[in-house]
Amino acid sequence: MICHSLNRTSKIAIISGIVAVILISAALTVHFRLSETEKSEIASGAEQNEKESASQVANEIANSLQNKPESNESGEQSESMSNTSQIEISVKEIDEVYRWSNSNEINPTITLTANVDNAIQFTNPTDTKHAFIIEANGTEPLADFDIGPGSSGKLTLKPTTTGVFEYHCEYHPETMKGILNIKP
Repeated sequence: MICHSLNRTSKIAIISGIVAVILISAALTVHFRLSETEKSEIASGAEQNEKESASQVANEIANSLQNKPESNESGEQSESMSNTSQIEISVKEIDEVYRWSNSNEINPTITLTANVDNAIQFTNPTDTKHAFIIEANGTEPLADFDIGPGSSGKLTLKPTTTGVFEYHCEYHPETMKGILNIKP
């Protein structure tokens, strides 16, 4: 009986060992395949970084997410967008806290283009006044735009410089704030 029990235990141990080897082999195969893919992505990214600075890449990514061209009903791009960049921002109250919002995110990164008219359309459905402020180095406002309760308005900017700036609400600076990129 003891001999039979050892045989059964040995068989279970052998099967467990085989399963473990198969699982480890599969995991290593996946690991090495991912590593090769990652190496390829890193190499192509390094080539791209030689051609473009990190800030240009970040601005392009933010721009592709933020400033998608408008389309008319037939799917064609609107010609009015060729000389003017249009961004829509709303005020949202979430759990009794005010935030800036676009259709995709809260306190979104806003990307503008230098030397082009950039229009930011604001909508304030709340019963509180808000002021959109863009600052350079936390001191001097580059823009100041009031949005009254239950109203909307448009701020048009034609920046002459590039860089990364901060924006916030004058009255709610801790919860209504974000990053503004001005790209070339």
